[in-house]
Amino acid sequence: MKKIFYYLLVLLVVTGVYACSKSDFNIQKPIENDGTKPGVVTNVKVQNNPGGAIITYSLPTDADLQYVLAEYNINSTTVRQAKTSRFSDTIRVDGFNKAGTYDVRLYAVDKSENRSEVVVAKVNPETPPYRSIRSTLTLKEDFGGVSITFANPGEAKIAAVIITKDENGELVPIETFYTGVKNGVFSARGYDPVPRVFGVYIKDRWNNNSDTLFKTVTPLFEAKLDKSKFKPYKLPDDQPAAYGWEMPNLWDGKLDGDGFHTLQGALPRPHRFTFDLGVVAKLSRFKILQRFGGYEYNHGNPRSWRMWGTATLPDASGSWDGWTKLMDCESFKPSGLPFGQTTNEDIAYAKGTDGLGEEFKFPSSAPAVRYIRMEILKNWGGTDFFHAIEITFWGDTQ
Repeated sequence: MKKIFYYLLVLLVVTGVYACSKSDFNIQKPIENDGTKPGVVTNVKVQNNPGGAIITYSLPTDADLQYVLAEYNINSTTVRQAKTSRFSDTIRVDGFNKAGTYDVRLYAVDKSENRSEVVVAKVNPETPPYRSIRSTLTLKEDFGGVSITFANPGEAKIAAVIITKDENGELVPIETFYTGVKNGVFSARGYDPVPRVFGVYIKDRWNNNSDTLFKTVTPLFEAKLDKSKFKPYKLPDDQPAAYGWEMPNLWDGKLDGDGFHTLQGALPRPHRFTFDLGVVAKLSRFKILQRFGGYEYNHGNPRSWRMWGTATLPDASGSWDGWTKLMDCESFKPSGLPFGQTTNEDIAYAKGTDGLGEEFKFPSSAPAVRYIRMEILKNWGGTDFFHAIEITFWGDTQ
């Protein structure tokens, strides 16, 4: 009896699915199918902007109106579309390759996917951001490679692509920086101090590319500092270590072990600590690796701090005489999510492509130094202690 009931149940289910698949699940059909074109949009007005335009209009009165469609060429080969619902009287068109006059074809579309007669709007987009940004590009030698700068006052979302020749003599991308900052400064490193041709161009999200700026530069000598020469240099107002996480752990090369942890609540504030690089160096950059395992952008990981340096033996009293501020540092969280929330992109950025952490570049005006004093202004947890796993420095020790 139970087997008969089971077979009947299966038969009913299969029959029901078949019936649905033949009729109810055909989602390709329009909502309606009346064959009647809707009316056209009227009272069309255009507001031009860099790389695009905003078009406003009056909607037709058709009760079954669904959306307004814009079709337009952004260059000689590529056609784009933009849509807005029946509840809006505005549509944005963008991605144009260059400034000029373009036709935008506007259609009212109803629930049967009937298009109205076309209404052509003339738009005159201004110079697109990727072109105007290209005109501000500079390219110059940097430690171990090349650095680029550019201005992006409109904070457009773009990519800056650095290229050079590979071992086969072919020009290839070596770094691509995706950004929307107002003033971009980026570097590509890993090259010997011999003349080399580098190029850089700007690309936007519609795959428009600027022409390439080329320049022959000689990268500045850069080497990773020998961590075996590093050692703590205790000053009177430096914070003590806590929980067995001692300062030398910062340069022991272990990226998944204990790091350095200062004592919570200790005075004075902000927390400071000092160490000796063992050699005088014109520093180019450093990387600092956060504590992970649930502490990413949280707890005692540093958020903002100052780097101080001196080439001479510091005053044992802890005086600031002879110290020079090398740079202000602010840790970056790509997602911008609130405290306690992180993304895979955040974690990847904090670890860095080489696993050594987030990178910070010293200004070219910074003097050569031997002793470093770090002054922690704020951590990601909003508390008054510091922890990190590893710190690495690069520069010229010659």
